[in-house]
Amino acid sequence: MRKIFSGLVLGVASALLCAAVAAEPFVIGHIGPVSSQLRETALSSEETLNAFFDELNKKGGVNGNKVIIRHGDDAFDAQKHAALTREMIERHKPIAFLGAGGSGGPAELLKQNILADARIPLIAPISGAPALRNNPYIFHIRASWADELQKLMQQMQSLGHSRIGVLFQNDSDGKFGLFASRQEAKRANVEIVATGSYEKNTTEVAAAVKALFEANPTAILMLGTDDACAAFLKAYRKAGGMAQMYTPSIVGAKQLIADAGLDAARGTGISQVMPFIYTDASPIAKEYRAFVKRNKLNLGYVEFEYYIASKLLVEGLKKLDKNNSTGEGLMAALESIQNYNLGGFRLSFGPGNRVGSKFVEVTVIGPTGELIR
Repeated sequence: MRKIFSGLVLGVASALLCAAVAAEPFVIGHIGPVSSQLRETALSSEETLNAFFDELNKKGGVNGNKVIIRHGDDAFDAQKHAALTREMIERHKPIAFLGAGGSGGPAELLKQNILADARIPLIAPISGAPALRNNPYIFHIRASWADELQKLMQQMQSLGHSRIGVLFQNDSDGKFGLFASRQEAKRANVEIVATGSYEKNTTEVAAAVKALFEANPTAILMLGTDDACAAFLKAYRKAGGMAQMYTPSIVGAKQLIADAGLDAARGTGISQVMPFIYTDASPIAKEYRAFVKRNKLNLGYVEFEYYIASKLLVEGLKKLDKNNSTGEGLMAALESIQNYNLGGFRLSFGPGNRVGSKFVEVTVIGPTGELIR
């Protein structure tokens, strides 16, 4: 009898232990530029992530495992991004990192081999930089800068613009943007007749306004942050500049209007790397809009990108080998995702493919500030 009782006790203890192991949460790291000029979008993105995983965990998480999101603030500084990533890896042992503001931070992670040393992936940085595109530890869900610039140059050419100006941020990202713009302009048979730059983390655009106004292009491509592009647009229009404005997806329409004013921002063309979010035109947009409404969140393209990135992460966790619940195991699971249809937006990866989508479309700020296609 004692042996039977002892066996029962051991069996119960073993079952409880297995349950405890099975219930071990997945920890995900997110480091964003909260203490920077990107604060509003960074905070809104954090709120989106928190709401997504709160809803997920209330439904039981992933295969019974909760997903915990840990946040860090890099102030849009690459060195700080790397330091915070190391600290989070040591303290919280995340299985992956989700998102990042710009390419500087992720590029520093690669330079210092932080992801490779920890053997964990970074999923969906908000960057189209080519330097990040071919690394096995980074999974992308957005089209590249080159894809966006190609679409914008084609749009300009189709509307009869042949003399183009470019505003760019004077750093590695901005200089690559200018380089890629020159390449795509040549392919589209248009000419870049003038450029103007500003320093990172500033809105000092007076010299750029002067240079581009004097050159009198018919269209200007703005490659910069929300606040710098708004400062340029406002000053350029005040000076009497009439060029058609374009910008890639890193600039948000709402912030551009808020900072520059509707009169200045009206008519600006903005490329998007996610499906249109201002109607229920696609199933994934309809799902996201309902999510935003019930959680009382901001509706925005960057936030939508984080929503889709979170769904990709969950899909990867569902496919995770239970005997290899590690960053490497998650990378293998993500590699196995082919033609993942989220409802109007598809993602495909593989052992040699880390770029899940090349979707790009152009939207325009309409007469009353709404984005239209």
